[in-house]
Amino acid sequence: MEEKSHKWVYITIVVVIVALMVAGVALYRQEKVSKEAQAKAQEFVAALEAEGLPAPTVEEAARMFGTDGGPYVQNLEDELMQAQFAEQLGTAGPAGRPVILDDDFLKAADAFVRVYAADKADVSEFREWLHTLKTGETTN
Repeated sequence: MEEKSHKWVYITIVVVIVALMVAGVALYRQEKVSKEAQAKAQEFVAALEAEGLPAPTVEEAARMFGTDGGPYVQNLEDELMQAQFAEQLGTAGPAGRPVILDDDFLKAADAFVRVYAADKADVSEFREWLHTLKTGETTN
């Protein structure tokens, strides 16, 4: 009689165990990042509420901005970035009309930069530039 080889069963079990271990490590890292994102989002929401501004939920802010603020805090000192930012706001450009921004917008942008770009060296320059934009009471 021939002996049955259980080699494939053992190989399959080892592969499944290794895959579960890799998945466990990935989920652990994701949870750590998620907690950090939640903490940053909580800080941002608290800063907005301290200014008397409407704020997203902590979950929404964590999902949108993650742990580093996403693309919104990349290259803050770059003049091209500032020009694109101003263009999106409607405050610059050859065909655009100058827009007077609401003071609340600057408060929210300043709170965002303080929370998500606090470790960047160029944050003070960006905050100075941000406060050079023309503002006024534009909403009720």
